[in-house]
Amino acid sequence: MLEPTAVEIFRAAVEAIVPAVDGRPGAREIHADEHVSAMIDQYVPGFADLIAVLLDSYASDVRTGAGFVELSPAERGSVFRLMVAEEAQDVRDMVDALFVFTYGAVYSEWSAYDKATRTLGRPPSWDDIGFPGPSLGYADYREGA
Repeated sequence: MLEPTAVEIFRAAVEAIVPAVDGRPGAREIHADEHVSAMIDQYVPGFADLIAVLLDSYASDVRTGAGFVELSPAERGSVFRLMVAEEAQDVRDMVDALFVFTYGAVYSEWSAYDKATRTLGRPPSWDDIGFPGPSLGYADYREGA
């Protein structure tokens, strides 16, 4: 379970990665931060809190005295760019994890899974990008079809 300040930092991070556009929900609106932090903590327990601390630390390099949540989306992007420019591979990997799991939450079935009913719907992002969904195969290529 993330610290309360880390929850807000993850919300700000996913919002910067996939913002809401033209009335379509972004990563923050679909609660992608929950997926991102859970996947990171599942891999290395406590790692999500560390990422939040680092995002906050790098924020002051972009705007003196500011925390990550206080930054504009463009400034948050500058934090990501600073981190991926680091020599330490671990820091670059943290940014990669944020992006990969955010995109996974937005564009995969995760965003359409209803935990209460345990049903899976069609993710709205698929319609936005023109993705028809999984292929059930092509009968022309099956023997005896």
